[in-house]
Amino acid sequence: MSQLTINEKDQTDVQLMQTAEQIATKMANEAVLFPTPIPALTVLNAALTAFRNSATEAAYRDTRAIMIRKQKREELVYVLKELGKYVDTIAGNDDTIVLAAGFNIRKTNTSYNGFVPKAQRLIAEPDQVGSGRVNLKTNAWAGARMYEYQYRLKGSNEAWSSQLSSKSTCVIDGLETFKEYEFRVTYIGIDPKPNYSDAISSFVL
Repeated sequence: MSQLTINEKDQTDVQLMQTAEQIATKMANEAVLFPTPIPALTVLNAALTAFRNSATEAAYRDTRAIMIRKQKREELVYVLKELGKYVDTIAGNDDTIVLAAGFNIRKTNTSYNGFVPKAQRLIAEPDQVGSGRVNLKTNAWAGARMYEYQYRLKGSNEAWSSQLSSKSTCVIDGLETFKEYEFRVTYIGIDPKPNYSDAISSFVL
């Protein structure tokens, strides 16, 4: 689907009114694109009018009026979101149709596209004696969807064993005690191709 958004949390009361007015006007002017809005534009206009009137009353700082304004704002946001679902259905993946309806397009974060950076500062700390566990930690990266930690006996030609973690920390257990292992880690981002850190080693207690 499209990247339709309302951004109601970032809008003041006046900005939200302007957004609603824009959507009502543009959709009315694009009746061919949006022949049967759900909810109807009359419902949107009624919710907008109610919110505008409540905002005027709340300007006098009356507690009850302020509560009503909040309620009417929530009702308007609900109508806009329901209308957004209708527009999203009509638009499919065509963002130009979303814009034609007066809605905004969510900005996609492109800073995390492409090859993931090399993981840095991998640390391995053995757990208590006899545990067969090693605690691993690397620098967190905001673009990481997962962290893939790998390990094997140091000096062996065995394939790396892997363990996924949703965090920048990980516990590897079931290791042979008093043996030395080597470890590495990679971020898994939008591009799933790995970029492993330098390998480090640690004895398992």
